[in-house]
Amino acid sequence: MHPYKTLLSAMALLALAGCDSAGQAAESLGRKIGEAAVEQTRESLGETLDQLNRNIDQAQETTRQWLDQQPPTRQQEEAQPNAHSVEI
Repeated sequence: MHPYKTLLSAMALLALAGCDSAGQAAESLGRKIGEAAVEQTRESLGETLDQLNRNIDQAQETTRQWLDQQPPTRQQEEAQPNAHSVEI
């Protein structure tokens, strides 16, 4: 075999091995980027849900306070026994 053919064959094999390594590295990097994106999304969604829960809790508390301050409605007054009435 001619020495140049052997050298070219060896270089071709090294180039293919380099391409395979580069492909594997790119695939690994893509996987890591995907995992990082999923984790970031989970954290962001968790923070958003926590804030939403705090807002709902605050709205419920405000509503409770507002309802406690409201005078009784006519229906509520009619449903309660009247302490001033006298039964005969």
